[in-house]
Amino acid sequence: MGLLSGKTGAVIGASSGIGEAAAKLFAEDGAKVSVVARRTDKLNELVKTIRDRGGEAVAIPADVTVAADHARIVEETAAAFGGFDFAFNNAGTIGNFAPILEQSEADWDHTIDTNLKAVWMAVQTQARHMARNGGGAIVNTSSWLAVGALPGSAVYSASKAGMDGFLRAAALELATHGIRINNINPGGIDTKMTRDAFQNHADVLETFAAAHPIGRMGTPRETAQLAAFLLSDRASNITGQAMLVDGGYAIAGQRG
Repeated sequence: MGLLSGKTGAVIGASSGIGEAAAKLFAEDGAKVSVVARRTDKLNELVKTIRDRGGEAVAIPADVTVAADHARIVEETAAAFGGFDFAFNNAGTIGNFAPILEQSEADWDHTIDTNLKAVWMAVQTQARHMARNGGGAIVNTSSWLAVGALPGSAVYSASKAGMDGFLRAAALELATHGIRINNINPGGIDTKMTRDAFQNHADVLETFAAAHPIGRMGTPRETAQLAAFLLSDRASNITGQAMLVDGGYAIAGQRG
């Protein structure tokens, strides 16, 4: 029996990176999953991979910045599998990772709408369904940059710090409905988003990876394992927590 055996839910932002790894892992762990993103071709490839491995999945193309799409995600998942027990809200953008003096109002709006407002819309919609149907569990992908910073991260850091602040109030409110909600806060994870943030400079990425106490960046699957645990019944006493999965990177101190 896998961690998520018998559970049904959605992985939002599933077309690459952590979301793709999570969808595969959740299916391996026994969940029935809808995979959600804008890129239909990537979703169809992912569904085929999951089904070829004996799992159950459906693709739901959607845009997380559109409120109506969140209701459709929940409805289509429940219709496909007979329930909606969990959600992994992983969609996000790095935005314009540039100095404040080089950013525009449009840069702010795009990052905040995608990383923060979209999570608020998702959680609200998911929790309404769960509250009517006996509860559930939600995990959102935040970032170590919610508590840290890099040059160029101002708007991104603000969006993720806002997500962690939202989490705590949401956990208090949703607990009365049998719903747990937590954030995972990845450090350096070897994904396209991370490489894009450093403009794909190999020497800079190598230095960044070496700065992690474990000596490397994490993998998408390692990150997905924490999400799977928090969504499972084994985490039944955990809610309102923003958990770093960063190889020790956010620990303050001098590094050579």
